[in-house]
Amino acid sequence: MNPSHDRAAADDLLVEAKFGGVALVCGECEKRSNGPSKLKAQQVRKIFKKELHKLPLRLRVVQCSCLGICPKKAIAVSVVAGARPLAAEVRSEDEASAAAGRFGRSLR
Repeated sequence: MNPSHDRAAADDLLVEAKFGGVALVCGECEKRSNGPSKLKAQQVRKIFKKELHKLPLRLRVVQCSCLGICPKKAIAVSVVAGARPLAAEVRSEDEASAAAGRFGRSLR
């Protein structure tokens, strides 16, 4: 096989994303016995979508598996955009809104 052909084929697989980053909401936190009692990952996702849509940087908000942060009585959230990933522990809808706002300010 020709190594330069393999490299060209791999480069053809990459496309430019139409978003500048990803907000990850852990879907496993709500299932843990020491997870949040009333807060659901889907609620947090909706809050983040609402709060972060105003940014000039377009983010995708997705629910994912374990992020490895595993906070007690909270849902782990991380934003990967720009130079470094940021993370938060969200215990309520108000905290989710505040965290989304803080992430948004750090990404401007």
